[in-house]
Amino acid sequence: MKIRVLTTLFLVFISCKNVTEKQTEKVEIKIDSTELKIEKSEKHPENLKLNSFLENPIDLQEFKKKKNRDVTTSVNNGLEYQYHPKINDSIFYGYNFLTEDIGTKGINEIVVFKYGENKHRYEDETEILIELRIFNKDSDLGKANLIGFTKTELETEFGSDYLTLDNRMVYSNKNKVLILELDNSKVKSFNYIKLSTEKIDSDLIRKIAE
Repeated sequence: MKIRVLTTLFLVFISCKNVTEKQTEKVEIKIDSTELKIEKSEKHPENLKLNSFLENPIDLQEFKKKKNRDVTTSVNNGLEYQYHPKINDSIFYGYNFLTEDIGTKGINEIVVFKYGENKHRYEDETEILIELRIFNKDSDLGKANLIGFTKTELETEFGSDYLTLDNRMVYSNKNKVLILELDNSKVKSFNYIKLSTEKIDSDLIRKIAE
Protein backbone atom coordinates (compact mmCIF):
# COMPACT_ATOMS: atom_id res chain seq x y z
CA MET A 1 0.00 0.00 0.00
CA LYS A 2 2.82 2.40 0.88
CA ILE A 3 4.54 1.65 -2.43
CA ARG A 4 1.35 2.44 -4.34
CA VAL A 5 0.94 5.76 -2.50
CA LEU A 6 4.57 6.73 -3.09
CA THR A 7 4.27 5.86 -6.77
CA THR A 8 1.17 8.04 -7.10
CA LEU A 9 2.86 10.98 -5.38
CA PHE A 10 5.91 10.61 -7.63
CA LEU A 11 3.76 10.68 -10.80
CA VAL A 12 1.91 13.78 -9.55
CA PHE A 13 5.25 15.49 -8.87
CA ILE A 14 6.55 14.70 -12.37
CA SER A 15 3.31 15.94 -13.95
CA CYS A 16 3.47 19.24 -12.07
CA LYS A 17 7.13 19.67 -13.01
CA ASN A 18 6.36 19.19 -16.70
CA VAL A 19 3.53 21.74 -16.57
CA THR A 20 5.84 24.24 -14.87
CA GLU A 21 8.55 23.72 -17.49
CA LYS A 22 6.05 24.22 -20.32
CA GLN A 23 4.80 27.43 -18.72
CA THR A 24 8.32 28.83 -18.35
CA GLU A 25 8.94 28.20 -22.06
CA LYS A 26 5.99 30.33 -23.18
CA VAL A 27 7.81 33.57 -24.04
CA GLU A 28 11.32 34.16 -25.28
CA ILE A 29 12.42 37.56 -26.59
CA LYS A 30 15.91 37.99 -27.97
CA ILE A 31 18.06 39.99 -30.36
CA ASP A 32 20.62 38.02 -32.29
CA SER A 33 24.02 39.12 -33.57
CA THR A 34 22.66 39.80 -37.06
CA GLU A 35 20.34 42.60 -35.83
CA LEU A 36 17.25 40.56 -36.64
CA LYS A 37 14.92 40.84 -33.67
CA ILE A 38 12.17 38.47 -32.67
CA GLU A 39 9.20 40.77 -32.12
CA LYS A 40 7.03 38.24 -30.31
CA SER A 41 8.24 34.75 -29.90
CA GLU A 42 5.65 32.88 -27.90
CA LYS A 43 6.13 29.21 -28.68
CA HIS A 44 3.04 28.69 -30.78
CA PRO A 45 2.25 25.41 -32.49
CA GLU A 46 3.25 25.30 -36.16
CA ASN A 47 1.51 28.05 -38.12
CA LEU A 48 -0.17 26.05 -40.88
CA LYS A 49 -1.75 29.12 -42.52
CA LEU A 50 1.60 30.89 -42.82
CA ASN A 51 3.37 27.77 -44.06
CA SER A 52 0.64 27.19 -46.65
CA PHE A 53 1.08 30.76 -47.93
CA LEU A 54 4.86 30.41 -48.10
CA GLU A 55 4.53 27.14 -49.95
CA ASN A 56 2.15 28.55 -52.59
CA PRO A 57 1.34 32.28 -52.30
CA ILE A 58 -0.43 32.52 -55.67
CA ASP A 59 -1.97 30.31 -58.33
CA LEU A 60 0.66 31.29 -60.87
CA GLN A 61 -0.99 29.83 -63.97
CA GLU A 62 -4.40 31.33 -63.21
CA PHE A 63 -2.79 34.69 -62.49
CA LYS A 64 -0.91 34.63 -65.81
CA LYS A 65 -4.10 33.84 -67.74
CA LYS A 66 -5.68 37.00 -66.35
CA LYS A 67 -2.61 39.08 -67.21
CA ASN A 68 -1.64 37.82 -70.66
CA ARG A 69 -2.24 41.26 -72.24
CA ASP A 70 -0.61 43.33 -69.50
CA VAL A 71 2.81 41.71 -69.22
CA THR A 72 6.34 42.17 -70.47
CA THR A 73 9.10 39.61 -69.98
CA SER A 74 12.85 39.55 -69.46
CA VAL A 75 15.48 36.81 -69.21
CA ASN A 76 18.24 36.70 -66.59
CA ASN A 77 20.63 34.30 -64.89
CA GLY A 78 19.06 34.51 -61.46
CA LEU A 79 20.51 36.02 -58.30
CA GLU A 80 22.80 34.31 -55.81
CA TYR A 81 20.22 34.25 -53.02
CA GLN A 82 17.47 32.77 -55.20
CA TYR A 83 16.70 29.06 -55.23
CA HIS A 84 18.31 27.49 -58.29
CA PRO A 85 17.16 23.93 -59.07
CA LYS A 86 19.89 21.73 -60.44
CA ILE A 87 18.33 21.34 -63.86
CA ASN A 88 20.21 21.81 -67.13
CA ASP A 89 18.84 23.77 -70.09
CA SER A 90 17.23 26.34 -67.80
CA ILE A 91 16.79 30.10 -67.42
CA PHE A 92 15.21 32.64 -65.08
CA TYR A 93 12.33 34.72 -66.43
CA GLY A 94 10.94 37.95 -65.06
CA TYR A 95 7.27 38.72 -65.71
CA ASN A 96 6.46 42.42 -65.27
CA PHE A 97 2.73 42.97 -64.76
CA LEU A 98 0.91 46.26 -65.24
CA THR A 99 -1.67 47.30 -62.65
CA GLU A 100 -4.20 50.14 -62.56
CA ASP A 101 -2.06 52.15 -60.14
CA ILE A 102 1.72 52.14 -60.40
CA GLY A 103 3.69 53.63 -57.52
CA THR A 104 7.11 55.26 -57.44
CA LYS A 105 8.92 51.95 -56.81
CA GLY A 106 7.91 50.45 -60.14
CA ILE A 107 5.68 47.68 -61.40
CA ASN A 108 5.01 44.27 -59.91
CA GLU A 109 7.38 41.50 -60.99
CA ILE A 110 7.25 37.73 -60.72
CA VAL A 111 10.45 35.73 -61.18
CA VAL A 112 10.25 32.11 -62.32
CA PHE A 113 12.66 29.30 -63.13
CA LYS A 114 12.00 27.76 -66.56
CA TYR A 115 13.52 24.71 -68.20
CA GLY A 116 13.05 22.26 -71.04
CA GLU A 117 11.25 22.71 -74.33
CA ASN A 118 8.73 25.24 -72.99
CA LYS A 119 11.22 27.55 -71.34
CA HIS A 120 10.58 30.37 -73.82
CA ARG A 121 6.80 29.99 -73.83
CA TYR A 122 4.42 32.06 -71.72
CA GLU A 123 2.12 29.03 -71.38
CA ASP A 124 4.49 26.88 -69.34
CA GLU A 125 2.99 24.86 -66.51
CA THR A 126 6.35 23.36 -65.50
CA GLU A 127 7.93 26.68 -64.47
CA ILE A 128 8.79 27.16 -60.79
CA LEU A 129 7.85 30.29 -58.85
CA ILE A 130 10.98 31.85 -57.34
CA GLU A 131 10.12 35.39 -56.25
CA LEU A 132 7.34 37.97 -56.02
CA ARG A 133 8.35 41.65 -56.00
CA ILE A 134 5.13 43.50 -55.27
CA PHE A 135 4.81 47.30 -55.04
CA ASN A 136 1.21 47.91 -56.10
CA LYS A 137 -2.19 46.55 -55.18
CA ASP A 138 -3.61 43.95 -57.54
CA SER A 139 -6.77 41.99 -56.73
CA ASP A 140 -5.69 39.28 -59.20
CA LEU A 141 -2.98 38.30 -56.69
CA GLY A 142 -5.68 36.86 -54.44
CA LYS A 143 -4.35 36.08 -50.97
CA ALA A 144 -1.01 37.66 -51.94
CA ASN A 145 -2.63 41.08 -52.45
CA LEU A 146 -1.03 42.35 -49.23
CA ILE A 147 -0.31 45.99 -50.10
CA GLY A 148 -2.08 48.20 -47.57
CA PHE A 149 -2.41 45.49 -44.90
CA THR A 150 -1.82 46.80 -41.39
CA LYS A 151 0.61 45.23 -38.95
CA THR A 152 -2.36 44.02 -36.90
CA GLU A 153 -3.96 42.39 -39.95
CA LEU A 154 -0.69 40.63 -40.78
CA GLU A 155 -0.43 39.27 -37.24
CA THR A 156 -4.03 38.06 -37.48
CA GLU A 157 -3.36 36.41 -40.84
CA PHE A 158 0.14 34.96 -40.30
CA GLY A 159 0.72 35.06 -36.53
CA SER A 160 3.09 37.00 -34.31
CA ASP A 161 6.17 34.81 -34.73
CA TYR A 162 8.17 37.06 -37.05
CA LEU A 163 11.46 38.91 -37.16
CA THR A 164 11.91 42.65 -37.52
CA LEU A 165 14.68 44.59 -39.22
CA ASP A 166 14.44 48.36 -39.63
CA ASN A 167 10.90 48.97 -40.94
CA ARG A 168 10.38 45.39 -42.15
CA MET A 169 8.57 42.32 -40.86
CA VAL A 170 10.07 38.98 -41.86
CA TYR A 171 8.14 35.70 -41.86
CA SER A 172 9.93 32.51 -42.89
CA ASN A 173 9.80 28.75 -43.01
CA LYS A 174 12.81 26.72 -44.13
CA ASN A 175 14.09 28.35 -47.36
CA LYS A 176 10.98 30.47 -48.02
CA VAL A 177 10.70 34.02 -46.74
CA LEU A 178 8.18 36.88 -46.83
CA ILE A 179 9.70 40.33 -46.29
CA LEU A 180 7.18 43.14 -45.79
CA GLU A 181 8.19 46.80 -45.89
CA LEU A 182 5.97 48.96 -43.66
CA ASP A 183 5.12 52.64 -43.82
CA ASN A 184 2.99 53.98 -40.94
CA SER A 185 2.31 50.35 -39.91
CA LYS A 186 0.93 49.45 -43.35
CA VAL A 187 2.50 47.27 -46.05
CA LYS A 188 4.18 49.48 -48.65
CA SER A 189 5.84 46.67 -50.62
CA PHE A 190 6.91 43.07 -50.13
CA ASN A 191 9.13 40.32 -51.44
CA TYR A 192 8.36 36.62 -51.34
CA ILE A 193 11.37 34.45 -52.19
CA LYS A 194 12.41 30.83 -52.41
CA LEU A 195 16.00 31.04 -51.21
CA SER A 196 19.12 29.04 -51.93
CA THR A 197 19.68 28.79 -48.16
CA GLU A 198 17.75 28.37 -44.91
CA LYS A 199 20.09 30.77 -43.10
CA ILE A 200 18.34 34.15 -42.91
CA ASP A 201 20.31 37.09 -41.48
CA SER A 202 20.27 40.88 -41.71
CA ASP A 203 22.76 41.02 -44.58
CA LEU A 204 20.60 38.74 -46.70
CA ILE A 205 17.41 40.69 -45.91
CA ARG A 206 19.07 43.98 -46.86
CA LYS A 207 20.46 42.48 -50.07
CA ILE A 208 16.99 41.34 -51.10
CA ALA A 209 15.46 44.71 -50.20
CA GLU A 210 17.93 46.73 -52.29
